Amino acid sequence: MELKLSDVDLQALAEQIAPLISPAKPEPDWAKLKDVRDDLFAEKSPAWIRLYVFDAFPEVQIENGQSGAWVKGAHGKGSVTKIYLPYARAWMHEHHDDIDWMAKLP
Repeated sequence: MELKLSDVDLQALAEQIAPLISPAKPEPDWAKLKDVRDDLFAEKSPAWIRLYVFDAFPEVQIENGQSGAWVKGAHGKGSVTKIYLPYARAWMHEHHDDIDWMAKLP
C-alpha cells in the first residue's frame, strides 16, 4: 500500500508532529556538585571528592586563580559548590589515573 501526500498535506502533518519532537537540551556549563557526583566522581561522597580531588589538586579550584580551574566554592563554606563542566570533564579524563579511587576517608 502506497500513501501519497500532497505538499499541503505534508506541511500539515509536519506542523502536527513538530510540537511532539523536542530537541535535545544542551548540557549546562555549570552544575552543582551534588548533581554531577555520580557522573564525574564515581558516586564518591562530597567529603571524599573535596579531600582526594579538590585538595589533592588545588589547581582545580577557581579561588586559587589558576587558568583552567573548574570548581567554585570547593569547600562549600556559605555557598554551593559549583563545577564548570567543560573544563572539569577534560581535566578528569586527563587526570583519572592520578586520583586514588580506592582511598578511604580518614
